[in-house]
Amino acid sequence: MYPAPSLMLLILLHELEVHSEVRTLQRDCSMTSKPTTAIGDVATTSCERCRRRKIKCDRQQPCAGCDKAGTTCLIAGSGEKQRPVPKSYVQALERSVASLEFFIQQLHDADHTKRDEMLVGYVRKSDMPIISSPPGDGKPDVSGDLELALARARTGQLRKLRAGSTSQYFGGMGLFQIHSGDDSTTSVSPNSTNELEAPPFGQNVFSPSAVSDPGHFPYSAHDDMCQKLMAQFFREQYPYSMCVYREFFLRDYDMGVGRYYSEVLLYAICAMGALASADASMLAISEVFASQAEFLVYTSLDKPDLTLLQAMILLGYRFIGHGKASKGWLFCGMAFRLAHEMGLHLDPNNWHSPAEAVLDRDREILRRVYWAAFNADKQVSMYFGRPPALYPHESDVRNSIRIPYPDDWQGLLETYIAKNTSITAFEDGIALSGSFIYRVELYKIVHIMITDLFENRRQNADSAVLAATAQRIHVSLHKWLATLPSKLYWNQWSSGQVQPFVLHLHMLFHTAMIILHRPPRHLFSKPGIAESEDVEICYESLQAMLRLMKIYSRYYKYSALPLDFVHTLSVTAGTILMKRYLEKASKEDAGISRAIEVVIDAMDSIKYTWPCIVEIRQSISKAMESKPADQQDSQGRDPILDFGFLGDFSAGVSLDVATNSSGFQISEADSWLLLNDGFTTGQFTFDDPLTGQTLGMDHQM
Repeated sequence: MYPAPSLMLLILLHELEVHSEVRTLQRDCSMTSKPTTAIGDVATTSCERCRRRKIKCDRQQPCAGCDKAGTTCLIAGSGEKQRPVPKSYVQALERSVASLEFFIQQLHDADHTKRDEMLVGYVRKSDMPIISSPPGDGKPDVSGDLELALARARTGQLRKLRAGSTSQYFGGMGLFQIHSGDDSTTSVSPNSTNELEAPPFGQNVFSPSAVSDPGHFPYSAHDDMCQKLMAQFFREQYPYSMCVYREFFLRDYDMGVGRYYSEVLLYAICAMGALASADASMLAISEVFASQAEFLVYTSLDKPDLTLLQAMILLGYRFIGHGKASKGWLFCGMAFRLAHEMGLHLDPNNWHSPAEAVLDRDREILRRVYWAAFNADKQVSMYFGRPPALYPHESDVRNSIRIPYPDDWQGLLETYIAKNTSITAFEDGIALSGSFIYRVELYKIVHIMITDLFENRRQNADSAVLAATAQRIHVSLHKWLATLPSKLYWNQWSSGQVQPFVLHLHMLFHTAMIILHRPPRHLFSKPGIAESEDVEICYESLQAMLRLMKIYSRYYKYSALPLDFVHTLSVTAGTILMKRYLEKASKEDAGISRAIEVVIDAMDSIKYTWPCIVEIRQSISKAMESKPADQQDSQGRDPILDFGFLGDFSAGVSLDVATNSSGFQISEADSWLLLNDGFTTGQFTFDDPLTGQTLGMDHQM
């Protein structure tokens, strides 16, 4: 007996619906029946059951053995063959254990009140790694880390502009920690002053007259110039600026409308893309697009959307890199506030709207934008050494995952980015998304470094607690490095051409390592500092950084790298100068001269992309010309700080783009105050450069 035709039709429709859902699920999850790793790559290890039973596994999901037995098929570990535990990770764990033992001893020796304060300040992190490793030959000595740990939280510089009444603060993680000379005369006490003046300024730099009236913008959204600059951005800069979800931006751009496309975002992308060429002639074009995007930002603030947030992040980067530091800081800050306003800090799965169905793809895009904003927040916080705006404990957004390319991606790729190129030949999508995922994980550690160590302004902050915090961060960084997937891993023995975003990822790691361990300037004269373990760690990361830059320059252009590369170069140069000072080496020293040459070449390569690097380069050259023992004059000036930095390159700086001259003339003189314990514990005074009067500040944190 056969079912009625209507019933057969219903059964057929149901089967078609089920098959369609299965196909969609397979395409959206992994496009394969094989198990995947955290970054979406195909797992290469057997499942736990097959490994335990020592039988062959077909590495499907589920595998044939588990499917036949009716048991859950689980992949063991990360899904990749595990590398040996790095020696640096083992040493980091040993240091952490020694630090904990020392902290316990401090607790034992403290009285009841002090013990309670120390326990309140010591926050045990839940993500501490657990790994078996052999004990070291001896216990590291951490008693010397206490002064260094406390000094990090008390280090900063205050920049007061003579042209106005405003000041700019740069903390211990910021751009200005470039070491050159003995700071015995520059470190101020609460009752001392230290004024550092800059040379005079010149005149205009780019003179982009076309941007004076945004109503006469010469380009349309779909003309050749826009498409050329947009393609340049997506080919070279996109891996480092993934606040834009490229595939769906281009889909909506192709249609001319959509939630992921707007003109303000397009022009911000074009402004960035013009910088990737490292061509001086493109600076004015970049300024034209940036001015138009800025104009559209102001007209859109009363009705913001996701693309406005993305555009403000990109424009913030550009403003900072072109000398408009305050405007860039404010634009990024507005973007981070918009993230809260739009609810991006809450996972999209929290919202259930029966009136509007939200696709898994759209949820993942929202997560991507939030984590991109989180990354940008840490980038600018590190750059300036200032507190962040987005905190992990205020968010429940799930970690970003890779979603597959849309069905029409091949056509969009050939139309707007690279003609006659297949998807697989154009990029390794798994490695690209994986680099973003692990950059987020790295910046989560950096966030702890900012908030718990460098921006810890609590008056009762205990040196033992801060030292233990530094050790936890050190271990977390090495755990992050040890657990990188094979597609993102690099060491000095890696062979072949490495993806540019992988090299950049490791540059970020070593930048964070140096910032964590470099001693503040006023501790350079401390006995034994040159032989300390912190300085040795800085030297190890310095060598890795130089090797990374040499490899990168062999295959790729520095001009594609993001703004944080300016910070990386500043940190690298500062470490070289620190090494020169501590070792009392001359500028003719072979190791020092070769290292500084690598950094100078990189700075010259990005001076048209990020013009703010020019003054850093000039100050480094000035410091290298000085003798280590004579790097300060009788007035206590340090050549590395004796320059006005981050001037407005659109108005007050002169750059000869027709030649290779790197000289700037600066029209505003800045005064600098190197801050020490007095800044955070009470009062300090300084001479006002405008009136000559002695001013005081009562500062309580």
